[in-house]
Amino acid sequence: MSTLILGCGSHVNTKEKDHIYCDLRPYQNVDVVHDLDVYPWPFEDNSILNISAVHLVEHLKNGLLPFMDECWRILMPGGALYIETPCAGMDPDLEFADPTHVRCYRPHTFTNYFLRSEIGKLNYTTRAWNILHLSVPESGPNKNCIIVHCNAIK
Repeated sequence: MSTLILGCGSHVNTKEKDHIYCDLRPYQNVDVVHDLDVYPWPFEDNSILNISAVHLVEHLKNGLLPFMDECWRILMPGGALYIETPCAGMDPDLEFADPTHVRCYRPHTFTNYFLRSEIGKLNYTTRAWNILHLSVPESGPNKNCIIVHCNAIK
């Protein structure tokens, strides 16, 4: 069983056992070079136990819906997804200073569009998620970021 680190960047100094490192660029220690805006990703259905996407989703040109659907596809039943991303409207420097940011999100994005009880209202996706943790810390290293930990309902 594996943990997939999406958008790992160039700061992977020590590779952890059972971790797969994926990035757009072929940095040292990257296992899979892939543009995450291109679907499907090069992973089998139900093959990954955990996915980590730290400061990644705000860079995706195709947005959050196909990203969440693709994570759902490759996660094993009960598999978990961890996301950290700038919270829209909280800190303009965090949100807009990086010229590669395409879009930031709000906590409501995750509760309104991905929960089993909500997905049928708008029909953007049929792939439901259970939110294990959702917060926007007001201090510390993740200040003004959305932290979401959820698992795929399969």
